[in-house]
Amino acid sequence: MPTDVIVRIRSARGIVDLPGTVDTIGPAASPTFEERRSTPGIRLLAVAVSDNDYAISLQLPVPAESLAALREREGKAVLIVFPGRTPVRRRLRALAASTAHVAPDPGVASQAAPLDLTAGREGAAPLWLLPAGVFSTTPTVSPEGVAARDALVTAARWISSRRTSTLAQLFPPSAFHPEEPVRKERLSAGRGMAMLEQARAALQVAAVGGEEARRDPTGAATLRSAALTVLSHLIATSLDDRGFAPVAELAAAEIFALVEREAGDEAARPALRAHAIHLLQLRAPGLTAAQQERARELVRGLLREAPPYDELTGPWNFAMCGASEFHEGECRILVLTHGFKEIPLPPDAPPSPGGWSPYRVFEAPFKTPAGAPIRVFARGASPRDENLEMGMRFFAGLLINRHAQLGAFDLRAAAVQVRQEGYKLMMNAQCAGLTTRFAISQMFPDADIYSSWDSTYFRVGPDGVVNASEGVDCFVAALRGMSERASHAELDARIREAQWHHAQAEAPGFSQFVGPSHPLVVARYSDVNRDGRADYYDGFLDFQLTEIAEDIEASMTPRDPGVSASQISGQAAAGLNWAAGSLNRVAQYSDIWAGLPGQSELYYVFQSGGFYSHREPPHDVPAGDAVEQDLGRLPAVTRYQRNKDAPGGLTVEVMFHSHLSHAAQELKRLLCAADAMRRAFDLGYLALEAGEALSTPRGQRCAMLLTMAGLLEFPADQNFIDGLWSMALKALRLPEVSRSTVRACITAEDHAMSNYYGSRRGLGQLLAWLERSDPSVFQQLGSEDPRVGRLAKIEVGAAGEDRRGDREGGRGSGG
Repeated sequence: MPTDVIVRIRSARGIVDLPGTVDTIGPAASPTFEERRSTPGIRLLAVAVSDNDYAISLQLPVPAESLAALREREGKAVLIVFPGRTPVRRRLRALAASTAHVAPDPGVASQAAPLDLTAGREGAAPLWLLPAGVFSTTPTVSPEGVAARDALVTAARWISSRRTSTLAQLFPPSAFHPEEPVRKERLSAGRGMAMLEQARAALQVAAVGGEEARRDPTGAATLRSAALTVLSHLIATSLDDRGFAPVAELAAAEIFALVEREAGDEAARPALRAHAIHLLQLRAPGLTAAQQERARELVRGLLREAPPYDELTGPWNFAMCGASEFHEGECRILVLTHGFKEIPLPPDAPPSPGGWSPYRVFEAPFKTPAGAPIRVFARGASPRDENLEMGMRFFAGLLINRHAQLGAFDLRAAAVQVRQEGYKLMMNAQCAGLTTRFAISQMFPDADIYSSWDSTYFRVGPDGVVNASEGVDCFVAALRGMSERASHAELDARIREAQWHHAQAEAPGFSQFVGPSHPLVVARYSDVNRDGRADYYDGFLDFQLTEIAEDIEASMTPRDPGVSASQISGQAAAGLNWAAGSLNRVAQYSDIWAGLPGQSELYYVFQSGGFYSHREPPHDVPAGDAVEQDLGRLPAVTRYQRNKDAPGGLTVEVMFHSHLSHAAQELKRLLCAADAMRRAFDLGYLALEAGEALSTPRGQRCAMLLTMAGLLEFPADQNFIDGLWSMALKALRLPEVSRSTVRACITAEDHAMSNYYGSRRGLGQLLAWLERSDPSVFQQLGSEDPRVGRLAKIEVGAAGEDRRGDREGGRGSGG
């Protein structure tokens, strides 16, 4: 007959007594526990070395916070108290619990009934928060283990649509509807413990090495990733509600455990492990001091601390691939400035892959740590062949030095398929090289990449030949460091000493060449799973991706991709990454953008925020002076956020509608740039002085035209470019203004001042020309209709009958 008993534990909030019954005593306790662990209830197995074991069932329901504290005692001592007897000590070997039997705490009256978290969104996947504090796809069933996958994945996507709101406010207020009452529903800390238990149970059933991971590796990884997102959000909530501190500590412990388990098995996902570490880094303010230090150690462990010197035997050979206008001068600089000596082509050297430009070989005045020569093989190169040495084991690395052609050359080079062979250190010396780092890192994920931050400077002598090169100076500094077995942090310091003056030098830690020792910077421009969302800000790392190809002709025809916004990959996601990178280039090379707070335009504040839809709209988007908009139906949305930890104090996420994910990447650039500029004006981030052109609607619209005209300056058929221009004007409800007229206002004078995407001087020229020569367009650009110059919503139907239209209506999804 079962015997009444109390299980006593010590938690962060004191002594906790949990009443229950002893089902079996002695050798039969373990088999009884195993027999009953999958049945409803909460079962314990408490064991001793040389005394009786106990199989115990707890009295239901059990408070969520108490169950979480009991979980913490697994493998540790607990006290078993029989009525009228002295407590006996046992080790809690195992615990099996059903979240259906966790008592909801009565802390918040608004949580007495299930909450529909996606209510009112046409076609949205169902997501409920049950009174017990767990996610579900129905208002009645509390799913567990594998059965919780759909609920947790939908919850992870719901969480990823947010940036500033946490579980302390389940329904953030709409920036466009201040008249609506603020909803006060929130998750209490006690229910947070239950949510933690649901995520923990999911991690256990989908664990690496487990049956589910062997049966469905991708599905299990997706479930682990979703649980990770929930745990991360629980930590974030602790910053808004300090009552969540115990929850946050336990959630972090689960993430650390995930990091340890996500290795050593074919089902393990290194990308998920790295993502978990980045999230711990991002959530550091919510961690304990000990957890913060542990997270820092993990971040350091993600990086290759130094090149693999022990693997680099014999002579070290590096390629130097420069555009034709740089090649001859850079060869002279190696000799005259850095003391290299030109030598004959070694007999074991491969032929130049470019063919048209043979190698010239230069030996450094310093040696490898083993005393072998360090040699530079210089050749002229073009984007189509500049990366070829990455596929040749003969070389340990290369320097690429050329113009970026506003990013067009970068993407052309990335289109050439080269498989990396052997270790490579790769240095890219060009203008704003971080803007396309995502493409290079995807091509060569195992390389140590040093990308240029600002323009890489050079000087030309009277003979028209380059006679000084910042790229070569920094490259030689890196080689000297390698000759002394320098770590990447030490290489970074040497490069900083060699770099020239840049305005960004005011930023702490600025380096013209951003390498592996800059994890915070690099992570913002990495997209490991290629879903068009920078991994550092990607709340949910989706492993169930679908490649979406571009359809240029149908670029502005909405089309249901057939998958969730977080599952979009392929050309569609690469195009969005490029659009975000292009905005960083735009901001650096136009004095119209120079008014961003804290000189943010210099610090790569734009990063890809992924796709969204009317079913999964973006939240926490500041509105400023914007007119009412349904964000979930706009082609593009940029989310500006004040961030005291970011250089310049600002970060901006660039997002795109999933039903236009197939749009041409060039069109994505135009629409994202237009929305980014429009919102910068709305939020007052572009400093405006009363009376100047940019303080007027007409001036702001003309500034957008100049930006778009600059973005379309790339080698392509002019009819194709004019077609993109027309589509963008229609999407923005702007009048048909000639692209030739606008581009004529970006002159050689502007280029000389590094204004490739418009200038205040050019803005005055454009306004004057339109007023004089095209008064109709001039008048339309000055319209008082606030919708002119703003993206029109797209029409999306529940059954996939999508179309684009200019009609406004419906309620906004919130700011």
